[in-house]
Amino acid sequence: MGATEILPAAKRRHRFLETTNEEILLPVIRADLARRLAEKGFRVSEIAAALRVTQPAVTQYLRGRRGAWNVENSHVDTMVNPLAEKLAQKIRSGLTIETAELLETARQIIVMDSDRGIVTRKTNEPQRSKVLELLRHRLRLELDAAEKYLELANRTSEDYTKLLLRMIAADSIRHGDVVSQLMSWLAAGAKSEGVIPSGDLLKSMLSIEDSAAETSLTRNVEVDHPVARLLLQWIDIDEEKHEKMVSGLIGLNTNRKQPT
Repeated sequence: MGATEILPAAKRRHRFLETTNEEILLPVIRADLARRLAEKGFRVSEIAAALRVTQPAVTQYLRGRRGAWNVENSHVDTMVNPLAEKLAQKIRSGLTIETAELLETARQIIVMDSDRGIVTRKTNEPQRSKVLELLRHRLRLELDAAEKYLELANRTSEDYTKLLLRMIAADSIRHGDVVSQLMSWLAAGAKSEGVIPSGDLLKSMLSIEDSAAETSLTRNVEVDHPVARLLLQWIDIDEEKHEKMVSGLIGLNTNRKQPT
C-alpha cells in the first residue's frame, strides 16, 4: 500500500470526530468541493484554479484518492453544499476561494461533528454543575437551530434569502463554539488566564472598525430587494459589535497593566 496508511472506516470516523485542527480537514473539504463542481459541469482546470491546487490534485480528489473520509452522519455535506454553490458563482466571475473561507467551514464542521462539544465531565460543585447543565442546554439549542436554518436555506431558491439563512446558521454555530469552549474551561477548573493581543495592535484594528462604521450601508446604499436591505443592516450591526468587542479587549489590556 506504500507509505499512505489506509484506515478502516471506524477509525477514520473516530479520527475525524476527534479533529481539532481545521487544516486537517482542508483536503476533505476541497475533495467534496471538487466533486460537486465537477457535477455542475466545470472542467478540471477551472476547479483547480478556483481551489488554488494543481490539476493532478483535483483528479485525485475526483477519483477518491485524496480527501476521502467516508464519515457517516457528518455535517461535511451540509456545510460544503452552500460553499460549492458560492464557489460556482465565483468561478463564473473569474474568482477563487480564500483559504480563510475553507478554514471557517472546517471550524464549523468540527463544532457540528464533535458530538456538539458537550462536556460530560462530572463535578462535585453544585453551582458549577448547574451552570454546565445550562450551557449544555444552550449548546444543543444553538446547534439544533443551525441545522434547521441550513436545512431551510437548502430548500430556498431565492439567493438573498438563502444567504441570510446561512449567515444566521453560521452565527448559531459560532455561538455554540463559544459555549462549548466555556464549558471546557469550567469543567477543567476555570483557572486559565488567557492571552490578550497587544494594545497597539488592538488600537489599529479599532481604527479599521471605526472607518468601516463611519459609512452606514443601510443608509447610503439603495437597493430594491427587501432581503438585500436586511443583509446590509446585518453588516452595519456586525460593525457595531466588532467595535464594542475590540474596545472591550483594549479595556481589559489596560486594566491588566495597572499595578495591583
